[in-house]
Amino acid sequence: MLFLENMTRKNHFLFVNTSVVLVCFLFFLSMPLYAKEKPDPMKGKKAPGLTGKQALGTGLLDLKKMMAEFGYKKDENGKFVEVNHKFVFEVKKNAVVMNFFATTCIPCIREIPMYNRIAEQYKGKNVYFIYVNVDTEVSNAEMSRFIARKQIKVPMMLPNQRDAIKKYQVYALPRMIVVNTKGIITQVISGFHDDLEEKLTAYVDDAIKL
Repeated sequence: MLFLENMTRKNHFLFVNTSVVLVCFLFFLSMPLYAKEKPDPMKGKKAPGLTGKQALGTGLLDLKKMMAEFGYKKDENGKFVEVNHKFVFEVKKNAVVMNFFATTCIPCIREIPMYNRIAEQYKGKNVYFIYVNVDTEVSNAEMSRFIARKQIKVPMMLPNQRDAIKKYQVYALPRMIVVNTKGIITQVISGFHDDLEEKLTAYVDDAIKL
């Protein structure tokens, strides 16, 4: 009887300890699911200036000029507003979404149709959508052919790649930067996300409210 009692206690102790180990193991596996994503160091900072040639056509894409457009105010019908026979001057503040892109980035290529759709959805609103190319060995002609082949409908900036990578800490792709109408980086999206369209739409809505 004593032998059986000791065996029962030993088995009970083994069962309890095994259960504890199992619970701890399951908790360890679940930790990444509940761990908070580490905030990107760019978030909350003033967006650094960035310029580059347009991949298609002539001229430059200038981030600062996109964020603040100087001109004369227009009414809902597109006519210039006059006060005392003078046109009303205004500074239009825009949000900007920068999608850092390389022709060798497969997830970036997968995102093209979605990015086209969102840019079209916000057409006419105070937000610009652009690509910022960070390829190092792609000629302008090759990029033009790539844009046509992949049906990219969003303007592509061809900056100094090293400058763009350093300023916006582009150490991995995909990488999107959302800048609000005050010129502050409000969101940084790194990596591929299945729900990217929903996320980006919400982030843009917040960025243009200010």
